Amino acid sequence: MKFSSIAVISLGLLASNHFADAETIHTKVAILGGGVSGISAALNLTLNGMDDFVMVEARDILGGRAQNTKVGNTTIELGCNWVQGLGSNPINLLRQKYDLKTAVTDYGDLTYIDENGKKINGTAKNNEYADRYSKVEEMASLRAKSNQVDFSGRTGLSLAGWFAKTPIEQSIEYFGYDWEMGETPEVSSSVFAALNDEASYSSDFGPDSDGDLMNIDPRGFRHIFLEEAKRVFKKNDKRLKLNTKVKTVEYSKDKVTIHTDKDTIIADYAISTFSVGVLQHRDVQWKPEMPDWKLEGIFGFHLATYTKIFLNFPKQFWDETQFTLYGNPTSRGLYSVWENMNAKGFFPTGGKDNIFMVTVTQDYSYRVESMSDDEVKKELMGVLRKMYGDDIPEPTDMVFPRWHSDPLFRGSYSNWPIGELDQHHENMKAPLHNRVFFAGEATSKRYYGFLQGAWITGGEIAAKVNQCIKHKCPVSTYYPTLYNAKAKGSIIKREVVV
Repeated sequence: MKFSSIAVISLGLLASNHFADAETIHTKVAILGGGVSGISAALNLTLNGMDDFVMVEARDILGGRAQNTKVGNTTIELGCNWVQGLGSNPINLLRQKYDLKTAVTDYGDLTYIDENGKKINGTAKNNEYADRYSKVEEMASLRAKSNQVDFSGRTGLSLAGWFAKTPIEQSIEYFGYDWEMGETPEVSSSVFAALNDEASYSSDFGPDSDGDLMNIDPRGFRHIFLEEAKRVFKKNDKRLKLNTKVKTVEYSKDKVTIHTDKDTIIADYAISTFSVGVLQHRDVQWKPEMPDWKLEGIFGFHLATYTKIFLNFPKQFWDETQFTLYGNPTSRGLYSVWENMNAKGFFPTGGKDNIFMVTVTQDYSYRVESMSDDEVKKELMGVLRKMYGDDIPEPTDMVFPRWHSDPLFRGSYSNWPIGELDQHHENMKAPLHNRVFFAGEATSKRYYGFLQGAWITGGEIAAKVNQCIKHKCPVSTYYPTLYNAKAKGSIIKREVVV
């Protein structure tokens, strides 16, 4: 995996070699993880007059899942790629502040190719799916307002009258559902998805906030977060511990002791920004083990894996539309959603870089992560030749991340699964002894799965820790025991007519 040397140096200079030899570090607050939520937490503490903290980051640069690399001479995003939700969304405000170059995403700018490699008109069927999914959101919103039980995305689509039968219909469904949620309709919540979507795109961020902007800035999406980090950490800042892995977190009612691969940090408070996937995979040891009520919430939540595979070709042989949907007859949605990175307003055309991107999610992501690069490329070229014929050229480059396999991440972004209650989620994000606090996009009820969830929870948790230090910790909610609802559903009695 390659990184921009300029970006690495710019924040690499912030790390200090002061603790080259193992030692014990005492601090008020330890921020575990230097991703978006960790940076936000550090900034909030700083702006509120608290500078007695350290940040521990396993990589050599901050930014977490905001990662970019080069394909040819073009900067592409391996992780987060879109500003999702505009208006007063804090991520959109950072985009404006640092003049991040973006392109408008037009999900209706589509070419449809069926299982036989023939271009077809799929607009009517795509519009039908959009109408049916709108009904799912309406049903889910009504259920949320009246405190009715949740239902899966698949149940919702079926109740709305959507049944994908042909390969292209399955691709349309995959594009509309899995490509957004990161997981299948069978495992996903409808009620929380509807609330999450409404909050992130419209209700919370004011007028004209419904929209997506794709980052195409050569500085990378993480540039805006690195710049915010510079407001906190100066050159050679001793509080920033890059290239340092957390091994064990010991917590009690009095303190938190963090053992890293280099030092021991003793803090009054800690803010964990580890992904829910890292917590689930036990990549960090906790002493004592977290209580069952908390683990149940953690293990019940989902961290979806969203894998973008970038192929660079010597020439463009695909259509000019932003997206191409292929009706793959072998598996629902596999290698079905392609994005033209040379579309109008995106990367320049006519040069050596002609990038076609395909996205896979969850089980398909696990599949490609288990394959070699050559095996993935061979499989993709087989699909592309079914779409465009045998005369297309071989790619000059191919790049994709392995998010699920990486013990620092274990996935891309969270998805609320069917069966996870609001109380489970409260338990997942609840602090331990008011000493260890938890932030990150998965801990946000309103914005889980979104960058704004990471940024907002980081700031909110830092504010709570600051309150603990200066006054008294705020009251936190958690549920040590969960019970089935005692109330029964509405009952209608009638005689059985024989």
